[in-house]
Formats: sequence, C-alpha cells, structure tokens
Amino acid sequence: MSLRRSPVPSLVLLLVLAGTQACTTGPTAASSLEPITVEPLVAFHPPFRTFVQNGDTIESVSRRLAGQDWVEWRDALSAEIDPRRLFPGTEFRGRSLPSGALETVEVIFNRRNEVHLTAGPEGIAATRVERPVTGEVVRLEGVVESSLFGAMEAAGGGPELAVRVAQIYQWDIDFFRDLRQDDSFVVVAERQEIDGEFYGWGTIYAARFINRDRVLDAVVYPDDQGRLGYYDLEGRPLRKQFLKSPLEFSRVTSRFSTNRFHPVLKRRMPHYGVDYGAPTGTPVHVTSDGTVTLAGRKGGGGNMVTVRHTNGYETNYLHLSRFAKGIRRGVRVSQGQVIGYVGSTGLASGPHLDYRVQLNGRWINPLSISSPAVEPLADERLQRFLAHALAVLSLIDGKTPPVGARC
Repeated sequence: MSLRRSPVPSLVLLLVLAGTQACTTGPTAASSLEPITVEPLVAFHPPFRTFVQNGDTIESVSRRLAGQDWVEWRDALSAEIDPRRLFPGTEFRGRSLPSGALETVEVIFNRRNEVHLTAGPEGIAATRVERPVTGEVVRLEGVVESSLFGAMEAAGGGPELAVRVAQIYQWDIDFFRDLRQDDSFVVVAERQEIDGEFYGWGTIYAARFINRDRVLDAVVYPDDQGRLGYYDLEGRPLRKQFLKSPLEFSRVTSRFSTNRFHPVLKRRMPHYGVDYGAPTGTPVHVTSDGTVTLAGRKGGGGNMVTVRHTNGYETNYLHLSRFAKGIRRGVRVSQGQVIGYVGSTGLASGPHLDYRVQLNGRWINPLSISSPAVEPLADERLQRFLAHALAVLSLIDGKTPPVGARC
C-alpha cells in the first residue's frame, strides 16, 4: 500500500460585513457636551526579522537588530551561538518595546532547533528550544515510468528518499544506465514529523528493487563495529569494492574503445575511459577506498585526480572544473567521498567526466569491473541477522511478521 498525502480540504472563509447606521435625534445642547480627553499616541513596533547573509557575523547581525544596544545583544548571542553555525539563511526574529529597545530575539536554526533570548531587569536570558521529532514506520511502493524521482514522488516519498534509495543500490544499479520502465520498488522507512508536519526521512529499514527481472533486497543491520550497512536476505553485504558510477545521476556519452574518433583532435585513437555527461559543478565521487596519487593538471586530461586502491587497481577522474576541499597527493579517501567537480578542462568539447580504471598497469573497461563485496558478517552475527531479516521480509511483502521473529 503506497503512502500518499491526503488532499487537504479547501477552507472557505465567509466574511460578513455588518453595516451600522448612525441615528440623530436632533441638535444637542452645547451645555451637555462632555470634554474629550485625548490619550497620547504610543509608538507601535511590529515584529521584524532578518536573515544571515554571506559575510555576516554575530556583531553585524546584532547591529541590525539592536541598534545602539548591539554590544549587550552581541555578547548574549555569542554565548549561545557557535559562529560556525551562523549559516547564510539563518533567521532572526525580533520584537521591540514601545521605547524602541529590543525586547526579544528568536534565532531559528532549523525547524527543530531555536534559541530564544529575552531582555529583562537582570540582563538577557536565553532558552534553547528543541522540538521533538516523532516517527512512524511506513511502507511505500511504486513503479518507474520515466525516472526514480517521479516514481518516488508518486509513492509519497519525494526526492530525498529517492536519492537515499539510489545510494543503497549504488554498487548494483547505475540509475541512468540500468533503470528501465516498469522497474519497481518497495521501501520500508521511518517517516518523521514535527508538530504534525512532515520533517524528513529517518532510517530506511529495508528495500526491494526489481530492475530488469533482478530482485535486489536490502536490509539495514549493524556490523561487528556497530556501523550500519545494508545486506541481502542471506546476509551478504550490498557494499562492494567499487561503485557502479562516480556520479550519482548522469548519462554515458562515450564508452571504452580502442578506436574512437576524438571530438577535439579530429582523429581516431584509443579512449581508455567512460565519459559521463553532466553539468559543470556536478560532484564526482571516488568509487573505492584508496590514496590520492595525483591531484593537479595533466595534459589533455586537464584537472584530474588519480587514486590508488588495493588489489592493483587505480582510478582516474579527468577534465574536472575544480578539486574538492582537502584533496591532494597522499590523502586517504573513502568510497563515495566527493573528490572534485565535473568540468571541461583539458581536451574536452564540453562538460563531462572521463572516468578511467587501470588494473596492474593495464587499462580496463570501467563498466565491466566485477566488484567483490566487502567483508561479510561473522557467523555468530549472521544468525541474528537472519532472524531479523525474517521479520523485515514480511514488512517488505506487506504482511504481519511471524510470531517469534525478531525485528
């Protein structure tokens, strides 16, 4: 059964304007008039708000909020806010006294976390507000018509959940090259709310993806070190040595070939990689754990990163627009880490990533890598996992878990 947002009934607001008629009964004697006392007008200061902009500091925001009293408010805010959390877009809401002095400030970090500050006779007092997150386990299912995003949206999941499902299956499915119409999925996940409104997706407990008649099951479970990972129903880890693609969502524009016509040099020559077309700035992920041996400009490859892996493998990422922060020779990188961004530097006719792989010094087709799985669960832990998977399998199938199954 798919989770769908129920349509919210429209509210019809009926405004009734009642007219009044003033009646006069004739002239009133001047002697009967009462003197009118006019109260002095009190300045009205409506609530206001401001947003952190690029280059803002706690001091600059305090000056905007508090005027001549900015020093006191700066000190109060500095005691409550880590300057590193003063991200552009952070909202400050304020309210002033009739005198014009700042009375309250609410700092909205996100929908869950706020800091409220109030000025009083003894100074400025602060209160931290953390709204509780509630969650329920839901089951979503859908069929792919044109894209995973569209199918997940129709099922009630949205783009965030689509990306996370793609990450679970990133070792087995290239979601641009392998996805087909009528592929289907089931997801069992925690739907989170704050104050009755959708907040986000928590743990994805299990998923099933049917891709061209391949049934790929995934169940979350901690390994011996307590790290969560996804395993099939027999306890084999989905994570493998290499990702299927260095880009989460892209398309193959040129394949591995020993005799390709070069679009810039205008002659036939070997192309030892796979080109992925993507906009400039698209994040590039390293496909396996390893050590960076090159991060710089190299001939026709332009800006490129080379990473050395175990078992004699080496991967290369060419034509980058720039490198990710901290990427330099000698740095250890972890599978899925962003190492650079798509560009068109070097001999490139347009923005794309040229991804190349060597095995023991010989170029191989990246699309043909047979990637082994990572270390499986230990025998003792595997038995507990299988009991857990029995209960989760029932949830995937939309059934009640059997008596005695542990979930």
